[in-house]
Amino acid sequence: MQLRDGQLLTGVNYWCSTNAMEMWRRWDAAAVERDFAALAANGCTLVRCFTRWDDFQPITMFRTPAKAGGQQKEIRLGDAHLPDTPEGQCGLSEEMLGHFDEFCELAERYGLKLIVAMLTGQMTFGLFVPQALTGVDLYHDPLALMWEERFLRGFVTRMRRHAAIWAWESGNEANLLGGAPTREGCWVWTKWIHGAIRAADPTRPVIGISVDGIVWNSQAPGRGWMLEDQGELSDYLTVHPYGMWSNASLEEFSHLRQLMFCVARNRVAEDIGGKPSFVEETGLWRPIATSKRLLGETARAMLWNQWRDNCRAMLWWCAFDQESFDMAPYDWREPGLEHGIMTSDRRNMPIADTLRGFTAFLRTLPFEALPPVRTDAVCLISDFDQAYGAWILARQAGVNLRFRATTQELPPSDIYLMPSAAARDYLTTTAWERLLAAVRAGATLYLGLEDTYLTHLEDVTGVGIVGRRAWGRTERIAFEGFSFEVPLSVRYEFELEGARVLATDGSGSGQCFEHRYGAGRVITLGFPLERICLAKTGLFEGEAHRLYELLVPKRRVVDSGNRKLIVTEHPFADGRLACVLVNNTPEPMDEALTLADGWRVTGQFSDLPAARLAADGRVSLPGGAGLLLTLER
Repeated sequence: MQLRDGQLLTGVNYWCSTNAMEMWRRWDAAAVERDFAALAANGCTLVRCFTRWDDFQPITMFRTPAKAGGQQKEIRLGDAHLPDTPEGQCGLSEEMLGHFDEFCELAERYGLKLIVAMLTGQMTFGLFVPQALTGVDLYHDPLALMWEERFLRGFVTRMRRHAAIWAWESGNEANLLGGAPTREGCWVWTKWIHGAIRAADPTRPVIGISVDGIVWNSQAPGRGWMLEDQGELSDYLTVHPYGMWSNASLEEFSHLRQLMFCVARNRVAEDIGGKPSFVEETGLWRPIATSKRLLGETARAMLWNQWRDNCRAMLWWCAFDQESFDMAPYDWREPGLEHGIMTSDRRNMPIADTLRGFTAFLRTLPFEALPPVRTDAVCLISDFDQAYGAWILARQAGVNLRFRATTQELPPSDIYLMPSAAARDYLTTTAWERLLAAVRAGATLYLGLEDTYLTHLEDVTGVGIVGRRAWGRTERIAFEGFSFEVPLSVRYEFELEGARVLATDGSGSGQCFEHRYGAGRVITLGFPLERICLAKTGLFEGEAHRLYELLVPKRRVVDSGNRKLIVTEHPFADGRLACVLVNNTPEPMDEALTLADGWRVTGQFSDLPAARLAADGRVSLPGGAGLLLTLER
């Protein structure tokens, strides 16, 4: 099995419905089989499972008394000597390995493929490591490295015969096993772990550490776990985007800001990391965020958005609610317990019905894979909020972005965006000159100012700054044909040095400018629009996205005036076109579509019968619904 471009597999993160994190020590094969039957019935393909580290490698360190020096004396398996078997010498429990053998056989019986997260010491705010390694630096200490390598070698060698296993993973968010090492330490640890896995099984992909919470700008402070390094050392990258812990939560879970979050995270990971990426975990604390019904509708929009933007897979956290366990960490303050697509007694939530219906819908399509969208512009970024804000505005404007870190090599493009560019945005002098050379040769550059001090800005932008002051007011920014309001914490006073004014504020002073620079042009915005939109509710409701329509020439075949009805176009090699429309609101839509001259609709497909295009050209979409149109000239 592979995660293919243009396809989307659905799945879950799995702990047993009856014993949760204690499933291996309280093994219940019958319960696991019933769980797997329920998951398969709901269209799940991928199951991410976890071998809790202290269960599978229950090694104990015996020491001499303190008066005798407190020296490390011996490693045992619990109280017993290490068995004289390959697995026993690796400190692995034969009982737990037997349970996992049976687990794999059950997964194969129900057609499920497994992602196996092995050194699972961090889980749900708890740390679960073998007694012998308690208090040990798990990234540097030779004792830890030796037994980690033995765990992986023994486990993978034993389990590689199981056809149900699709991929190996070091563990669950293994960057949280201790304090962050240096970047070099993180690289060496990842290389060591992945090397041990590949030595035991070179046939399966190895998944890197999820990119959420790690640094992906190689010049940023606090460097440790780096996205580029994970891309270098892994076969797949993953994201664990939870909108509840981000500025996506400033608005309802069922609205545009949240529905773009997973996709933006995944797009950044893949574009900057350089390896295929997928959504390995996502979910929310359901009882404080939305209703069960609305979650099902919202998940539908998430699936449609992720399919069309090539996220490859979406695995929900988690399979079953975990509200009934009086054990650590489920009775701690932190964990959320009602995250499942099913209840703890395997009754479907509406989200499970959504997953099943979407998986069935994909099987009905007249093609195997959705073609990619055309790339309209390259977006140069140094932090995720730049990317996230730009992604939402671009999607509203029908613009397709690919991301690149400002510290990476500049790819060729006709249009470059530098949204909300703070300070130097980590551009070196050489990198800035390389970008300017591309503009002089004919490219367009959009530069959103945020106390930006790149060199020769007056020459590049055609404007000079004559004043700067703290502002704290909302300004209406008026372009020809549209306007929007933004709160400005800082306001610049500009003077023209060759540019022309595209937009003014309430006092009539220029706030957006166009300037010819060589054979190209520079569009300068006097404030960090993308960051401002993310920091305050309601700003994606207005017409701010129309700035992005100015930046990128309109080339759409299918259009709608509603910018919460996100439309993308996917050209086939033979000239046909697939068009995906998604209602990114919880409210039903009835909208008129405009088709470019010479095009006609040849087919329409959805997982909901109520989502359809009528003969009069109006499209009807329930809340969170999607519709696929096929077109030809």
